[in-house]
Amino acid sequence: MTATNTYQRHGCRHHGIPFFSALLVPALLVLLVGGCTPTRPQWSPGTTGSRPCRPADVTPMLAAQVDLDYVYDPDIRQQEKNLRLLTQRVCHMGLTTILLQAFADPDGNDVAEALYFPNHALPMRSNLFPQVAKNLQHCGLKVFAWMPMLAFSLGPEHEDLLIHRIPLPGKKQATTASSHRLSPFTCPGKEIIRQIYEDLARSASFDGILFHDDGVLSDYEDASPVALAAYKKAGFPSDITRIRGNSALMEKWSRFKTKTLIRFSKSLLDVVRRYHPAICSGRDLYARPILQPKSEQWFAQSLPLFLQAYDYTFVLAMPFMEKAKNKNTWLAALADQALAWTVNPSSIVFELQTVDWRRRQKINTSEIVAEIKLLNRQGIVSFAYYPDDFLQNHPRGNSMRQVFTQLNSHGAYESHD
Repeated sequence: MTATNTYQRHGCRHHGIPFFSALLVPALLVLLVGGCTPTRPQWSPGTTGSRPCRPADVTPMLAAQVDLDYVYDPDIRQQEKNLRLLTQRVCHMGLTTILLQAFADPDGNDVAEALYFPNHALPMRSNLFPQVAKNLQHCGLKVFAWMPMLAFSLGPEHEDLLIHRIPLPGKKQATTASSHRLSPFTCPGKEIIRQIYEDLARSASFDGILFHDDGVLSDYEDASPVALAAYKKAGFPSDITRIRGNSALMEKWSRFKTKTLIRFSKSLLDVVRRYHPAICSGRDLYARPILQPKSEQWFAQSLPLFLQAYDYTFVLAMPFMEKAKNKNTWLAALADQALAWTVNPSSIVFELQTVDWRRRQKINTSEIVAEIKLLNRQGIVSFAYYPDDFLQNHPRGNSMRQVFTQLNSHGAYESHD
C-alpha cells in the first residue's frame, strides 16, 4: 500500500498555463551550492510583533477551502468579477476562516506549477493571493495560506532533488524519482522551499499556514541517495528492502520519517514567523492513520504527533474518497478515534468533501449539512469543506450559513429538527 498518487482531490480544472523553468536568483543559487543554511531564529519575547498562536487562540474553526485557480482569469475584468462573487459569498456564510490557495495548480495534479505571489523559484501566475487575503481579512475572516510542503514543479534540471521510490514487489524496474515532490532530506531542495515560504511571508498578510496533503512518504519512499545516507546516520540499514523485511525496524523507520516531515514543516513555520510571529499552523492528515494507526507506515503521518506539532490538524473526513461502505458509521468512528487523542476538540478540524471526485459529481448540500450535524453530535466542533464553488453556489450558501450560524461559541449545534 502506498500513499503516493492514491488520492486525487481536485476535479477537472479550467485552462492551464505553460511550464517555465525555475528562475533562481544568485543568492538562491549560492544556497544550492553551499548546502543547508543554519536554522533561522524562532520567535522570542524580544521579537517585533505578537507571540505565536497560543492554545487559547485555538478556538472552533468554521472554514471553506478556496481555489484561487477558480478566481484567476487572464481577463482582468472577469477576474475582478470572480473576486467580488467570492467575497460576497464567503463573508456572509458564518465562516471564521478561509483556507486560501497560494499556489497555482490549473491542471489539478496537486503540484505547484506557479504561485500567486512574487517569488524567486517559480513563475508568478498572478499577484492574486495578497489581494484576496486582504479583501477577506477586511470582512473579518481569518486567512490561512494553503501551501504544498514538498510538491513544487522545478523542472527536470532539479530531478536529483526529488523523492525516489523503490519498485513494488515483483516489479523489475529500477528505483524511480517522484514526478513532483522534493525530498525532505535534500538540503538544496529544502532551501528552495524555505525561500518560497519566505517570499510568501514578505508578500502578504495572513493568519495561518495550512500544509497540503502532499506531505507524505510511503513505505517505498524515500530511496534517494541523500535519504539513504540519512537512514544510515540514524542507525538504519541504507537499504529500504532490508528495513521492510523487519517489522520492528519498519515501525521505527516510519516514525523517523514522520518526525522528519514534521521538523521540516516547523522550519517553514519558523521562516514565516520572522514576518508574522502570531500565525497559527495546520496540516492535512489522511483518515487512515487515525482509523488504522499502523498505516503510519504508508503515509508517515501520525495524529498524536500532529496534535503536538500544529495548532490545528485538518482531518480529511472524506468517505467517498475513502470508498467507505457506510458513510455515517465511518464518520462516527473517525470522530470517536480522533477525539480520543486530544483535550481540545477545537484543534481537530474535520474537512468534508463537496464533490465526489471518483464519480465526478457534486454532493448534495443537504448531505453535507447532515454530515456536519452527525459529527457535531459526536463531539466535533471545528469544520471545513472543500472545494467551495462560489461560481456555481455549491454548496448552497443559505444552507451552509444556517448550519454555521447555529454552531454556537462552544461549537454545539442547536438542532431545530
